[in-house]
This record gives sequence, C-alpha cells and structure tokens, in this order.
Amino acid sequence: MVKSIRSIVVLSLMALSALSVQASTWPTQTVRLVVPTPAGSSVDIVARVVAEKLGGLLGQSVIVDNKGGAGGTIGTDAVVKARDGHTFLLAYNGPVTVAPAMFPKLPYNPQRDLVPIILAVTQPNVLAVRTDLKVDSVKDLVALAKARPGKIDYASVGNGSLSHLSMEMLKMKSDTFLLHIPFNGGPAASLALGRGDVQVLFAALSNVQALVKDGRVKLLAVSNAKRSAAVPELPTIAEQGFPGFDATTWNGFMAPASTPKEVVQRLNQAIDKILAMPDVKQRLLVAGAETAGGSAEQFAALLKSETAAWAAVIERTGIKPD
Repeated sequence: MVKSIRSIVVLSLMALSALSVQASTWPTQTVRLVVPTPAGSSVDIVARVVAEKLGGLLGQSVIVDNKGGAGGTIGTDAVVKARDGHTFLLAYNGPVTVAPAMFPKLPYNPQRDLVPIILAVTQPNVLAVRTDLKVDSVKDLVALAKARPGKIDYASVGNGSLSHLSMEMLKMKSDTFLLHIPFNGGPAASLALGRGDVQVLFAALSNVQALVKDGRVKLLAVSNAKRSAAVPELPTIAEQGFPGFDATTWNGFMAPASTPKEVVQRLNQAIDKILAMPDVKQRLLVAGAETAGGSAEQFAALLKSETAAWAAVIERTGIKPD
C-alpha cells in the first residue's frame, strides 16, 4: 500500500516537472491568435496591433486567424477544442459573458473551458444613425420611434452581441420598438447602415468612423456609463435621460482551460507590457479603444460579475435570438 502511494506521488511529481519544463520552453511553434469576428472588425484591429509586438517578445511568429460567425461562438468553440498548446482567443462580451444566458445549447462553458489571461481594452459602442433620419439626440430618436413604431430598423453585429443587447436595453428603458436585423460582424452591419438598409446601429467607433466622415452617419451617444477618451465630446446615453445605462465593450485574451499556469502568466506579462507601450496606446485610442491590462485574476473577476449581470438583463427583458 505504502509502495503504491509512493509510486503515485513520484508519477505526479514527474508529471508536474514535465509540465514545468514544457512551460519554460514554450512556445515551440507558431502561436495562433483566434479572433471570433471577421477581418476589419474592432476586435480584429486590437488583435493585429498586439500580435505585431507579441511575436518579438515570445520569440515565435504570431498569426491572427479570423473565425467569425454565430455571434462569435464558432471561433470561441474552436479555441476551446484546441489541444496544440499554442492557440489562444481574443474574446469579447458576446460569446463569453452573454452567450451562456442567450443560447441554451452553447457547445462550450466559458467558465469551465477557458481561462482568462488579461483584459486588453475597453471601448464604447457608439449609437450611430443615418443622417437622413434627421435626429440629433437619443431623445429625438426615441420620439421618432414612438411616432413610427416598427418602421425603423436597427442592425447589430450579431445575435447576443453587446450591439444587440445595447439596443434592446434602450428599447426597454424608452418603451419603443425598432426591428432587429442581425449581421455577421461590425463591417457587414456598418455597410448596411451606410447603404441605408437599416437606420440605426450600436457599434464600435472604428466600424463607423468612415461613415461619419463622409456625412452619411452621425453619432448620438456612447454606451458607457462615462464619456470615452476616444470621443470625449460625445455624451452618454445616461446623460440624455436614461440613467443607469451602461454597456461597455471589452476585448480580452483567453486560453483553453488545459493551458499551464506558467504559460498564462508569461502571456499576461508580455501582453501587459505591450499594452503599456505609448505607440500601442495611441493606435488603439484612434480606433476607439482604451488599453486596460492587469492580472488574470482581475479579468476573471470582471468575467464573473458581467456574466451574472447580463444573465439578469436577458431574463428581465426576455431577449431571444432573432
């Protein structure tokens, strides 16, 4: 019996030692960073800015692999199922903290199957409207929606996205009805807004900047509780008569649950260093994102609290995928 226990202890120590050696020599091949949104999206921009610097710090190539679709759940599930030790995720709210309450048959459990590495950025969704809608504030939009119930269409970047939930929250708070038309990612939704297929969109600033510049679209508000450093002149929705409104988008790096803690720590330290670089901060701010950083534990706390908060919102509003 004692001999058996000793054997188990020895084998366990050998396994831990092997993991430690593996982590110390990691990475041994190209690192793949999965972005669960299409190329050109706000998440994609953040991924590529960080990937440019990360390869040099790790001593290996870092590639960005866009796997959009199904509200970000396809790319997220691909990372959950990865077993090569070199595949990671740049996550955002939708497939990680919203989807568990939105989609009962989700093929993964974010809290069980993924581990947080670091919060990369926060950014507001901006409330963008067609210029020809002739509204200048959130109150104007609400008044028009009340006068024309069901006649105004809004786009989202996907079912269960913060883009979707932000408008549903505004509809609930303002007692209005706008028809939801989901798209596959920010670029597609913004294209629809630019063409006039829809009249309203909550999206990351980077997705609508060109439309604002050419005069087809105007911005009414940011979705955050506080004004954004990227567009400080733009008021919040809360300021415009809807107190308590807050829907902040974040992007954060995550790993499959099987990833050794040493690898997670190394990635945390490397990415935290990148996010503190002045040129990185400036490039991301221009795209509407404010760098975050910090520990994996801090990111985990955010994920836990936000998962509970969005589950409560979804239950209260009765939001369903369209």
